Amino acid sequence: MNKRKLNEVKEAEFEESNLADQNKMEAEEDEAKLTVPDGGYGWFVVFGCFLLHVVTGGIERSDGVFFLQLTSRFGQSAQLTSWPGAIMSTLNLCLGPIAGAICNRHSVRTSVMIGGLLMATGCILNGFASNFYFLFFSHSLLVGAGRGLSYAPSLIIVAMYFDKRRALATGIGTSGVGIGTFLLVPIAQFLFDNYGFQGAFLIFGGIALNTNVAAMVYRPLSMHYRFMKRSRTRIYSVDHVDAAEAIVASETISEIGSLWSLQTNPVEIRRTQEIRSLTSSNDTNIIATDLGKEPFLGNNWCTTALKICFPTEVKNSNDKKSRKLCHFYLLKNSSFLFYCLSMWVFSMAMKSGYTFIPALVNSKGITDSKASLVLSITGVVDCVSRIGAGFLLDLKLLRRHRLLIYTAVILALSCVVFILPSMDSFTSFLVTCCVFGFFTGIYVSQKSVILVDILDIQHMTNSLGILICFQSFGTLLGPPLSGAVKDYFGTFAEAFYLNGGFMVAAGVLMFASNMCLGIQGRTRNLRE
Repeated sequence: MNKRKLNEVKEAEFEESNLADQNKMEAEEDEAKLTVPDGGYGWFVVFGCFLLHVVTGGIERSDGVFFLQLTSRFGQSAQLTSWPGAIMSTLNLCLGPIAGAICNRHSVRTSVMIGGLLMATGCILNGFASNFYFLFFSHSLLVGAGRGLSYAPSLIIVAMYFDKRRALATGIGTSGVGIGTFLLVPIAQFLFDNYGFQGAFLIFGGIALNTNVAAMVYRPLSMHYRFMKRSRTRIYSVDHVDAAEAIVASETISEIGSLWSLQTNPVEIRRTQEIRSLTSSNDTNIIATDLGKEPFLGNNWCTTALKICFPTEVKNSNDKKSRKLCHFYLLKNSSFLFYCLSMWVFSMAMKSGYTFIPALVNSKGITDSKASLVLSITGVVDCVSRIGAGFLLDLKLLRRHRLLIYTAVILALSCVVFILPSMDSFTSFLVTCCVFGFFTGIYVSQKSVILVDILDIQHMTNSLGILICFQSFGTLLGPPLSGAVKDYFGTFAEAFYLNGGFMVAAGVLMFASNMCLGIQGRTRNLRE
C-alpha cells in the first residue's frame, strides 16, 4: 500500500512539473510572437524623425555660419573657434549609450523630450555669452547633450518600426537634415544680419523646442506588439483588492494590441462564463477599464497625465541584459569593429568639411550670403539623395551589395574633398558641394541600416550607441585639427587635403569590414 501511494505521489508531482514546464514554454512563445508594423503608424514615427532631423541637422549644418559669427565677435584663432562646435557634435554622438539606456529603461519619447529642453536652453544661453569660453558650457555642453539624447533614439525607433522598408523609412526620416540645411543655414545668416548675435540665438532656442513636438509621436513599439494570449489577462489598475481573486466573465482573448504600463502588483483574472460578486463596493474599489487604455487614477491625476505623455516600453522577461549601459563585447565582432573605426576616421573629415566650407568659399572672395547659399542648396541635394538611396538600397538586386556600395560612396567622397580647394568661383563651388552633399546624404542616412546588416536588429540599440561613440571621437578631433593646419599654413587647402586622406583611410577600413563579414558568413555556412 505504501509503495502504491508513493508511486501515485510521484506521478502527481511529475504531471505538475510537466504542466508547469508547458505553461512556461507557452508564456515564452507568447512573448516571442511579435510583429513589426512595417508601415501604418510607423509613418508618423518617420515624420517625427524627419522633423527632429530638420531641427538638429539644421543647427549642426549651421556650424559654418556660427564659425564666421564667433570669429567676428570674439576674434579668436580658427583652431580655438572650432572647439565649441566640435565638442557639441562629440557630445551629440558619445551620449548614444546613455540615450540607449534611457530608451531601454523608460522610452524613446522620454529621452527625446529631455534632449529638446536641454538643446533649447543651450541655444538661449548662447545669446547671453559675455565671453568666448562661456560657449563651452552653453553651446558645447547643453546643446550637445540635448542633441545626444535626441539623435540616436530617433534612429532606433524608426529601425524598430520597420523591417522590409527599413532603408526607405530611415532615408526619409534622416532626409530632414537636408531640408534643415536648406532652411536653417540661410535663416541663420538672415537672423544674425537683422537681429544680431543675441536675437538670433534666442530665436534658435524657440526652433529647438520643436524637437519636443517630434517626441510626442514616438509612441512605444510595445503598443503595436501583438501577443498571442490563450487563457489569462491582468487588471491594469486597482486601488486595492482585499478578496483572494477577481473573477470576470469574458471570452478567451486571442490578441492584445496595445499594453500600457502595469501597476505595482497586477491581479490575475480568471475567466468564467459568469460574473461573481466577491465583496461589497465598500470593501473593494476596482476601476473598470478597457485593455490598452490608461485609467484615471482618482486624485493622482498628475501621475495619470505623466503616464499618458511618457508611456514606457513593456519589457520581455529576458530583458534584464538589455538594461546594461555598456555592451562593448560587441566589438569582438571584427566586422563591427572595422565599421566603428571607419566611422571614426570618416567623421573627422566630414565634420571638418561642413564647418570650414563657408570659410573656404569666403576666402576666395565670395560673400558670406553666397557662402551660406552654397550650404543651403547642398542640403536639398542631401535630402534627395537620402530618400533615393533608401528606395534603391531596399531593392532585392542591391540589398545584398549594400556594404560594397557604402564603401564606394566613401571613396567617391574622398575625391570630391581633394578637388574642393581648387574651386575659385561661386558656380564651381556650388556644383562640387552639391556632389559632396549627395554622397554624404547616402552615407549618413544608411548608417543604421548598414549596422543591422552587420549585426542584427536585436543589437540595434546598444550597437548604435557604440558606433556613434566612435563617430564622436572623429567630430571632436577633426575640426580643431583642421583649424590648426589652417593656422599653420595660412590657407584652408591643406586642411581639405588632410581630410581627403582621412576619407581614403575610412574607405579602406570599410572594405576590411566587408571582408570580415564575408569570412564570418562562409565560416557559419561551413559549420551548418
